[in-house]
This record gives sequence, C-alpha cells and structure tokens, in this order.
Amino acid sequence: MKHLFFTVATLAALIVLITGCQTHSHDHATVEPEPTPFSFTIWSKTVELFVDFAPMIIGQESSLAVHFTDLVSFKPIESGKAIIQLLKNGNSVIEKTADAPNSPGLWVLKLAPSEIHDFDVKIILITNSINDTFLLKDIPVYPDKEAVLMARPPQPEGDEISFLKEQAWKVDFSLEAVKTKPIHKVIHTSGEIQPVKGEEKILAARTSGIVFFKNKKLQVGRAVNSGETLFSISSKGLVQASLEEDFKIAKARLDKTKSDYERAESLISQQIIGQKEYERRKMDFSIAEAEFQTLTTNYQGGQTLRAPMSGIIKNVLVSDGQFVEEGTPLVEITQNKKLLLHADVSQSHLPSLRNIQSANFKTPYQKEVQSIKNYNGKLVSYGNMIEDGSGFIPVIFELDNVGELIPGSFVELFLLTNSIDNTLVLPKSALMEDYGTHYVYVQMSGESFEKKEVKLGINDGINVQILSGILEGDKVVTTGAYQVKMASMSSAIPAHTH
Repeated sequence: MKHLFFTVATLAALIVLITGCQTHSHDHATVEPEPTPFSFTIWSKTVELFVDFAPMIIGQESSLAVHFTDLVSFKPIESGKAIIQLLKNGNSVIEKTADAPNSPGLWVLKLAPSEIHDFDVKIILITNSINDTFLLKDIPVYPDKEAVLMARPPQPEGDEISFLKEQAWKVDFSLEAVKTKPIHKVIHTSGEIQPVKGEEKILAARTSGIVFFKNKKLQVGRAVNSGETLFSISSKGLVQASLEEDFKIAKARLDKTKSDYERAESLISQQIIGQKEYERRKMDFSIAEAEFQTLTTNYQGGQTLRAPMSGIIKNVLVSDGQFVEEGTPLVEITQNKKLLLHADVSQSHLPSLRNIQSANFKTPYQKEVQSIKNYNGKLVSYGNMIEDGSGFIPVIFELDNVGELIPGSFVELFLLTNSIDNTLVLPKSALMEDYGTHYVYVQMSGESFEKKEVKLGINDGINVQILSGILEGDKVVTTGAYQVKMASMSSAIPAHTH
C-alpha cells in the first residue's frame, strides 16, 4: 500500500512539473523579434559622431542616441548645443534642439515624422570652439512595425566586439586611421648613455683637516648651484694640521700691524718718525691684511668649500667627518648638458652605417621608446676605428640632456637607415600578440570592433610596418587595445547607459 501511494504521488508531481515547464516555455515564445537598428559613425577633423536609433515609424516618436567624442583626447564632449533636422528635398520639416547633453558626450534627440519618405537627417554640434555638421542620407520612415521587420529583419550575432562609448571614455583610448608613410630600415643593437668629457668638475680639499657636510643636497643625482656651500674643513685639535693655527697667527699679525700703522699716521704728522718708517709700517699692514683675507675667503670656523659650477652631483667621494689631506677629491659635479649615446655595431652592418639618419632608443626607466630628435640628437661619428679586442664598430650620437637620461644607462637601440616610402605604418602600441600571432582591433562602427591578424615588417621601436591584414583608411585602436580585448572575452555584452 505504501509503495502504491508513493508511485501515485510521484506521477502527480511530474505532471505538475511538465505542465509548468510547458507554460513557461510558451511565455518565452511570445517575445517579439527586434528589427536591426540604424547606426552611423562619421568623423570630422575634430569630432567623431556616433548615432544609433531604431527604425522610424510614421506618427511615433523616435529617440536618437547621439554621441560626440573629441578626436584629440578621445574623451566625451561635455557641453554644447546639438541640433537635429529632418530634411525633405533639402528643406527642414522638423527641427529639435538640445542645449546640453543628457550625460557627458551623449545627447538624446527625438523626432516624430508625420509622413512616409526617405529623409536626410542633419545633426549639428555647436560649442565654444566647435561648429560641425553631419549628414545622414536617405533614412526611411516606415508605415508600421511589420514593414520595418520586412525591411530590416533581426541580424544574427557576428564576430564583432562590442565596446561602448561609455567604456572607451573611461579609459585611455585612441584611434588612428591607417596611412601610407615612410619607415626606415633598422639596425637593432644596444648602446650606452655616456657623459661628455669637459662637462664635469671635481671639488678638492684646499687644506688638511676634518671634512664636514654643510648641505643636505650632498647625494648622488641632486642638483646644486654655483657658489653653493657644500663642505667645511676644520683643523682644530689636529697636531699636524695648521689651518686653525695659521688663522690665529694671521689675525694677530693683522691686529699688530694695523695698530702700528695707525700710530705711525699720528707720529708722522708730528714729525716724530720719518717717511721711511711710515712706509714700512704701512707695507707691513698691507701684507698682513692680504694674508688674512686669503685665509678668511673660505674660512668660517674652518675652510668653506663651495660648488665650482651649477650641475648635478655625480659622485660624493668622502664621508661626513672624514680626515682629508690637502688635494683630496671631495665631490664630482656634472652639468650633463650634453650626453653621448654610444653603440657597438657588428661589422656586417658597415655598408649601411653611412646611411644612418636617426635613432630610437629605450631606457629601462622610461615606459616609451624615445627618438633622438626629442633630444636634439645628431650623429657624431661611426666606424672611425675598431677597439682592440673588439669586433664591433662604434657609432656615437650627441644628445641634449633635456629629459631624465642617466649617464651609464644601457639602452635598446634602433639605428634608422634608408627610408621605405608608401607603406602602411602603425604605432607599435596598436599591436596585440597571442602565441606569436600579431593582431589589431579595427573600428567597424562607433561601438563595434573587429580583431584582424596582421603580418609585420620593419619595427623601429615606435612604429611598425604592416605587410597585410588591414587596409589604408581602416581606423585602428592605437591606445586601449587591451581593454577592447577584455571586452571581447566577456560573455555578456554591456548594456547602453543612455
């Protein structure tokens, strides 16, 4: 009996579950398909317009989501007036104005067409510095939704990646239209940044004694000014050192000769002493005064040493409180106004060295590859000699130290030789790589991107030659490619925030 009751109960539960599932499935089946919306992306010289909207139906109000992006910063345009006009045969039949965006970069503009026709839509952006006009040609107005679905049926999802304007505006992001331009052949090597001789000075002790630091800037890399006090040297309490004793003797001699001279001035007027005696005492005073000034020029309770020139401390050669002999080097100061970029190049490249036109380099402490043009760089010499024991040819550039270059730094170096003209070139920042395959992201519309594999040619550290995979005029993500990649890996397509 128990088994029979359990069987009946189980069958009843299954019937209820199946019925519920059928009802739930029927509810999902009633969802109506949505037609394919319109979207347009248009670039002016300074602004990108991206607008998307559902197909317009007669007598119904349509909302157009109008996005304006600054093409310098690739950030949203945050203020300004947007005007939309519905044009029939070139004449405006409807005009609406929004004096401010609904949110930064986004204006929602509404149109309610009253007749079936293929209209043009004009969108105007006016700010303090911008007055741009964009035209959308032949936008149809349909009689009803059935006609819309016939003309613009839902499209299946493709391989395109959705990356919304609201996402791009929040990160470092930029696009660049692919162009043909020159790129130089490259000799890839390494080099070292070196100081220019003659731009360095060493400050040495002028007497023996204990050296004391008088400046908190006495650290490698700190800047000092000419005449700035750096050290003092005291011989007080030292048996062998005589500066302190010499100072006291010179002061006593000065005081005595001054007194004798002043007394002689009184005595000669009374003709108590002769002119010869007066001149002798005057001379003794002058000599004592000169000796005392020589000692006190750099003496303030010890000898004071000042920076011989403005520059950067390259090396501190003593410790605070150390005993030094006269002539001991204390500090090395460099101006670093000029630097040398020295590279050793394989002899196999000798025929190409005469064609060197410039160079790019990458230091360990700078994020980006630098051009020597940023440092007023120029080629000084190449191939004049091969050092003993080395099979390499020296190549030397001279640079202005206008950046944060540190002498002694080793760099990755790209020597630029002959130019190749009319080839597709992209910034290296546009490239992504997976398992040795390189690819870029190409903008298909304002919020839609496609991953495209590319074949690479010359790499000069800043730009790279594209041999295949994209076409001239394609708009490629040059900053923010990683964010687009992350969006492509998301299983859920982000919803619009407008």
